[in-house]
Amino acid sequence: MQTRIVQILFLILSTVVAGACQDMWPAFCGVKPPFLLTLVLHAAFQKANFDESDRHVEKPPFYSAIWIPAALLAGAFEDALSDFPVGCATGYFLLAGAAARFLRNFIHVLRPAVLGIVVAMAVAPFHELWLAVWGVSGDQQSLFIRFFAAAIPAAPVGAFLFFLLPHLETAVGFDGPDTNRRLS
Repeated sequence: MQTRIVQILFLILSTVVAGACQDMWPAFCGVKPPFLLTLVLHAAFQKANFDESDRHVEKPPFYSAIWIPAALLAGAFEDALSDFPVGCATGYFLLAGAAARFLRNFIHVLRPAVLGIVVAMAVAPFHELWLAVWGVSGDQQSLFIRFFAAAIPAAPVGAFLFFLLPHLETAVGFDGPDTNRRLS
């Protein structure tokens, strides 16, 4: 099952499930757990599981940049679910994914669950700040409370998704590109 179609369908299904969890979860101090954002961060921190020393093997652009379609899909999904202006969450997800992609070489020594906690707790408060700049953050709580409260539900979501997703991705064929089949 290592086809790109299966990988694309897995990305779509995981985005829908993460969006449903985020939408149905109760808010904590006006902040919902960042399931969709954590999904994008996980995709940005992934590395291809084939030999990096083999220089003549060209990495397929789809597999090495899976975080970009993940950020676009999850951002558009959050924009639609939360009734944000077009590009609000998508822009932040792309920025957070690019930052995570840059930092993945520096903090790759952490275990997946710990990495998920650290990354989600670092990025979720700035998502609230981003939403406040766009003027869509809501009036239930002040920005100060939402900024610091965003890290609390982000921690278990980050730990859970960063622990679970690698196992699910291995099951559906994300352990590297299949050179024998293209889109079959």
